[in-house]
Amino acid sequence: MKSKEELRNEILKKRARLSAEDVRRRSKRICELVRGMEAYEKAADICLYMPVRNEVDVTYLADAARNDGKRLWIPRVEGRKMNFYRWDEDTKLTKGVFGISEPAAERPLPREAEALVVMPGAVFSRERDRIGYGGGYYDAFIAGREKCHTVAVCYDFQIVDRIPREAHDVRPEAVVSDVMVIK
Repeated sequence: MKSKEELRNEILKKRARLSAEDVRRRSKRICELVRGMEAYEKAADICLYMPVRNEVDVTYLADAARNDGKRLWIPRVEGRKMNFYRWDEDTKLTKGVFGISEPAAERPLPREAEALVVMPGAVFSRERDRIGYGGGYYDAFIAGREKCHTVAVCYDFQIVDRIPREAHDVRPEAVVSDVMVIK
């Protein structure tokens, strides 16, 4: 079996070659699938991320979620931790540590919130294992938040049969690609 780093590098190279049209088309399909999930329907709070480097563009979900009466949250990295902060249409965004847009909002997602966390990643398995980008931010954020539901989003080529798994790795409840939903 390939190492996490080998798998991450291989898949991210494929993702980098996607055209803007491919990202747009596939992202819209993935967002439609997420919006149709029970976890989305039940959630009052939706945690999204600001896409970079051809990640699934979950901002297509933002307008629909607002129209559905959901509160939106996006992450901000603070040292070695990440938290989610309210994201309204008038929330000021600034460039964060990794050059990713982050909210300047002051109110973090309450620890007891029953939110749906939509998470990115580099590689996923058919068993819902996930290889992120190596910082462990989502693993740490999800730990101890039993009321949060998780769905990871990716393109179909980011799903492989098996990946190395470590004890601290968070397995999302579902993995949604442009061609399948794995629960």
